[in-house]
Amino acid sequence: MKRLPVILFISGLVIYAGCASDPSLRSVKPVAYEKRMLVAVSDIQNQTGNGEYDPLMGGLAGSLTAELHEADCFRVIERQKLRSIMEEMKLGMTGPADPARTIAAGKMAGAQAILFVNLASVEYSSKKNSTFFAQDVKEKIETTMDARLVAVETGEILAASKISIPFTNRYSSFCLFKDGEKADQKQIVQQSLEKAIKHLARDTAWQVSKRSR
Repeated sequence: MKRLPVILFISGLVIYAGCASDPSLRSVKPVAYEKRMLVAVSDIQNQTGNGEYDPLMGGLAGSLTAELHEADCFRVIERQKLRSIMEEMKLGMTGPADPARTIAAGKMAGAQAILFVNLASVEYSSKKNSTFFAQDVKEKIETTMDARLVAVETGEILAASKISIPFTNRYSSFCLFKDGEKADQKQIVQQSLEKAIKHLARDTAWQVSKRSR
């Protein structure tokens, strides 16, 4: 009977498998093809100051392009076409991340608007609760992205969106027993980015579809 409290204590150390809340997606009514805006997608920028996330940016623009296409609200310029034009414009330009350069390239490609997307921040926090033989740790990781659709001719912001994806993880230990483990922050951020891209594309399409009617 003396072992029962220990067993109950161990079972009481709650484990969270990492849990990230999924953002709700806008329902977008398709826009007639002849009314669809012709857009180009800029390279996604990491503005967190943490270079560890730079490699994650590469594949996101392609995913964003696919999401925009599936929204049935835009005509999307092939990214290779935009890249080729930007390569030809190297002289006199400040760099690949310069918005003015991207807008100029988009204009040459025939785009009506450019979609700029940023990884704005990744916030990490943890809280520990310890007793003589036990420790409980709760982690929070919040990934925030933002987007703005800019008209090529006027510089007007046609749509703007922002999304934060929270993730919670809890792991515990009691003597030699361990329940759960520390979250792989880079992996969690990558998963959150994929969810955020879907939200930003759908929200941008929803805003533009209202203007197109």
